[in-house]
Amino acid sequence: QALESDVSDVQGGTTAEGIHLGAMAGTVDLVQRGYTGIRTHSGVLWFNPSLPEELSWIKLRLKYRDHYLQVSIDHKTLSIESLDGAEAPIRIGYEGQVCELASHQTRSFTLV
Repeated sequence: QALESDVSDVQGGTTAEGIHLGAMAGTVDLVQRGYTGIRTHSGVLWFNPSLPEELSWIKLRLKYRDHYLQVSIDHKTLSIESLDGAEAPIRIGYEGQVCELASHQTRSFTLV
């Protein structure tokens, strides 16, 4: 719905003037932080996923500490894969569990 205002011209002619970057950024933020529950604390990239019932799954890529990560979440599993990264592993966490993730490794958590 947030992006719909740019796509369907709900304001009667202002779409031709360009996109509304705030709406687009808010939509990305909703997915990245709201649905994945991403936050950083004490050198750990924490996840606390919360998918709405209407979404079966989400998959997104992000960069954290020179690691390119692919994050996949459904209603049962959180999976984080380091596609390519720096030499040093990063620390990721879910529900009090913290583990290291090196380049080209995948870690999965069963969601509670």
